[in-house]
Amino acid sequence: MPIPADTDFESLLVAAGPDDVERLTPDEYARWLAHAAGLVESVRWEGARGVEVTEAMRHSVSAYAALVAAGFEPDTYPFRNVVAVVLHLGTIVTRDRSAGADGLMSDGPNYLAGQSGHGRGPLLIDWRTFRRERRAPHRGLNVVFHEFAHKLDQLDGEADGYPPIGDPGERAAWEQTMGTNYRRLVRRGSDPLIRRYGATNEAEFFAVVSELFFTRPVELRDLHPRVYARLAAFYRQDPAGRR
Repeated sequence: MPIPADTDFESLLVAAGPDDVERLTPDEYARWLAHAAGLVESVRWEGARGVEVTEAMRHSVSAYAALVAAGFEPDTYPFRNVVAVVLHLGTIVTRDRSAGADGLMSDGPNYLAGQSGHGRGPLLIDWRTFRRERRAPHRGLNVVFHEFAHKLDQLDGEADGYPPIGDPGERAAWEQTMGTNYRRLVRRGSDPLIRRYGATNEAEFFAVVSELFFTRPVELRDLHPRVYARLAAFYRQDPAGRR
């Protein structure tokens, strides 16, 4: 994915991105920049509900999303299934039958700040939610981190909370750690750090703890060291070490 030979373009991405960008190692920074540029230039950007997508909006979403992939070499194309990003105002309302965080099935409306289409389906982001969350990372919420984590999860098929991990030992460690912590959250219904939405299913648990990994990494490492270790191995990053 070519990077435009424009220092202003790079500066805009840095300015639009999270503070962690300035703390990346040179190798991480190069990968982050390549992924961000690829998203800005290659993805089809669309607006809905009266949103007119600007360059600043494309830069900001891409800069945050690229942090999720900063541990992956660009030629592995971790975002190869991200074909279209739709930015809109207001939550998405769906009426699909689904299990809530309490484990009960519901036919009622679901109000979502984002949605990651299966496979190469579009990725939907509520711009208003993202804009609010990026100003308050201490809350541990970020819809862009969340939805792009789902896209990585889907690289080996369904979004099931088990992203592609080739090494059998690491796969077993992931299943033991993440499965145990997910079931504990379901059983207890609450956690000092991990929000209740993570108990919806294992895919949402992965996306929710991924949000924390990039927004509140020190707290996640301290309260859930095994979860943090599994995420650090998968994402090939140590954001707590950058703080």
